[in-house]
Amino acid sequence: MRLPNIIFNLPGKRADLKKGFTLLEAVVTVSIMGILAAVVTPTYLQTQTEAKLVMSQAGVTQLQQGFINLYFEGIFKDEKNVWPDEPSDHKMTFSWSESTILYDGRTVAQLYSGSKIIYNPYERPFLYYLLPETPLEPAGFRIDDPDTGISLSFRP
Repeated sequence: MRLPNIIFNLPGKRADLKKGFTLLEAVVTVSIMGILAAVVTPTYLQTQTEAKLVMSQAGVTQLQQGFINLYFEGIFKDEKNVWPDEPSDHKMTFSWSESTILYDGRTVAQLYSGSKIIYNPYERPFLYYLLPETPLEPAGFRIDDPDTGISLSFRP
C-alpha cells in the first residue's frame, strides 16, 4: 500500500513549499489595482452626480405637485389665494413647512406623505418663490434647487 504524497514539516526537515509574494508580484498587483481605480473612479463620480440630479428633479417635481394639488382643491372651494407664504430666506425648511398654515387650516408639511417636506440630495432645503400676477399670467410659484440648478415654475 502506497501512502499519499504529503510533505510533513518535521523538526529537522525543511518543507519545500514557498509562501508569500515576491516583490515583483506585489508591485504588479498594486499597479493593476491603481490603474483600475483610476479608470473606475471618474465613472463612479459621474454616475453619482447624475443620480443626484435625478433625485433633485424628482424632489422638485414632488414639491410642485403638492402645491398644484392644493391649487386645484382651492378651485373647488372658490379660494383665490392658495399659495403658501414665502419664507423670508426662501428656504423650504422643516420649521417653515410645519408653521406655515394654508387656507384650509393644514400646514405645508401636511401636503406630503409622512407630513414632512423633503430636502434635496445634499440634505439642504429647496428654495420657494412666489411669482406675482402679471397682465398676461396669473400668480404662481417657482421651486429651485440651489445645489443642482434644477428649477420648476407653475402658473395656472
